[in-house]
Amino acid sequence: MRKAVRLFWLAAAVALPAAGAEVSPLKAPEVAVCEAVVDRTCRGAAKTFSSDVEWLTFLTRVDGATGDAFVTHVWRFEGNEVRKVNLPVRTSSYRTWSSKRVQGTPGKWSCEVFDPLGRSLGVVDFVVEPPKRTP
Repeated sequence: MRKAVRLFWLAAAVALPAAGAEVSPLKAPEVAVCEAVVDRTCRGAAKTFSSDVEWLTFLTRVDGATGDAFVTHVWRFEGNEVRKVNLPVRTSSYRTWSSKRVQGTPGKWSCEVFDPLGRSLGVVDFVVEPPKRTP
């Protein structure tokens, strides 16, 4: 009987999330990379962008903030962090964005948004195409 009780508690302990794995009160139901933000809406959202695009923007809608809050946008190129921006979240449902010059840097990119404790709220992977060769 004691062995069964110990196994029960061991299984329960393994099933519980780790202390650092708490769910964030902030949610990011909308994340997108696009060519421009117009009226707080992404224009030209895609997963692949042509080589002639100069700037891209990462738009995030954040829900669930109370009081002063912020999120962090992290831009990565080929897996390496190239930009990190802390952005305020001023209301319970708030859109915020950051931009990065990508012209001349074809390859695999990603943008990820984090809450103040470093928990990921969403990520967008995308590609900037290399210039087309002319014969």
